[in-house]
Amino acid sequence: MDARQEKTIARLSDAILELATERPVTEVTVSELARTAGVHRSTVYTYAPSPTELLQQVLRGELDVLRAGYLVDVGPDDAFAAVVGVTRAVLVHVDEHDTIYRRGLGPDSGSASLHAMLSAHFQGSIELLLDQHSLTVPAADAAERRMIARYLADGTIGAIDVWLDSERPRDVDALLDVLARVRPAWWPNSAAGSPAGSAAAEGSTGSATGTV
Repeated sequence: MDARQEKTIARLSDAILELATERPVTEVTVSELARTAGVHRSTVYTYAPSPTELLQQVLRGELDVLRAGYLVDVGPDDAFAAVVGVTRAVLVHVDEHDTIYRRGLGPDSGSASLHAMLSAHFQGSIELLLDQHSLTVPAADAAERRMIARYLADGTIGAIDVWLDSERPRDVDALLDVLARVRPAWWPNSAAGSPAGSAAAEGSTGSATGTV
């Protein structure tokens, strides 16, 4: 990707985040998006078929950067700290785009729902941890493994949706603690639950976590 394309993508990203914060993304037209970004209508279609899809691409891209920064090439001994770090970062990302996510995760989100996108991200993170043997899921086969990953992902999204109903500033640590209380016993923990290991991990990355 050349510098001109990167600049165009940055303009479109800023524009769709601005417009989707102001009102539901389904009300944003391609013409308005192009005008806000300072590009031609045809340029918008080069990168996404609709403002709704562009918004999901932009949010997915931010989440992918977080995953790559925390979870790639993580060994079992480092899994707890990595999962804590990426979960905290994802919650901060959601809070920074709270208006967009409140609409996108709400019951009236319709075709602009962000649930599937966010669920796919969480499931992808779990699959990454499994593939690189950062953690082991007690599943009999691949189907059970997918069920467990989906269960953890969608449960976390439900908790986030409720958390977004609270007033700002929101307490990230409080949500992390809730997720920690409901996580399965096989999920990465601090030095097998030892007080010293827990204190060291929390000192470097924050509270315990429930998913990624």
